Amino acid sequence: MRGGLRFRRLSVAICAVSVLLAACSTPRDKITLLPNPDGSVGSVVVKSATQTQVLDKPYAAVDVAQGGAIEQTMDSPSAVQAHYGQLLAAQPPRPTTFTINFLFDSATELAPESSATVAKLKATLKDWPAPHLTVVGHTDLVGTDEFNDKLSKRRAQTVAAFLVKAGIPAKQIETAARGKREPLVHTANGVPNQANRRVVITIQ
Repeated sequence: MRGGLRFRRLSVAICAVSVLLAACSTPRDKITLLPNPDGSVGSVVVKSATQTQVLDKPYAAVDVAQGGAIEQTMDSPSAVQAHYGQLLAAQPPRPTTFTINFLFDSATELAPESSATVAKLKATLKDWPAPHLTVVGHTDLVGTDEFNDKLSKRRAQTVAAFLVKAGIPAKQIETAARGKREPLVHTANGVPNQANRRVVITIQ
């Protein structure tokens, strides 16, 4: 999370975009910067009426007094879990993506390596509460723009139909087709590439 943020005092604890802001028993705000699941961390700028403090390390924290004084502290994973465990558990899952590859010129035949991806996708959807899915079809750079736009659309529709069959309501699925405009691997026009013949599914 980047840029300046001004926080109001809150009467309850909140968690948003890897930042915890909680009201203490005294008129103070506490802000803690949490790491991402992979351990990386962004930064947040905390501004009061009188001071500014940048948090850019995992579990870095500040206490902001009613008068605007900012005191920098450090939290720990165990302390955050003890105080905000229920709040963190209530967060929706983070968006995740899956890529399914297709055979050359096909909108129905999957590349062999996609079988494992389909299995992981099914397992993820099984435990995802009320998922919303974006399904985007792509092609490699062989063929005309018109042909590839239609092919990528059919690929997206194939995956959307599979998702509906797997129990996802159609109203929770959006499809789009990008043709050959957004290759994963940049090649010269007319060069076939397996990695570019794909559908990308984003679950959120």
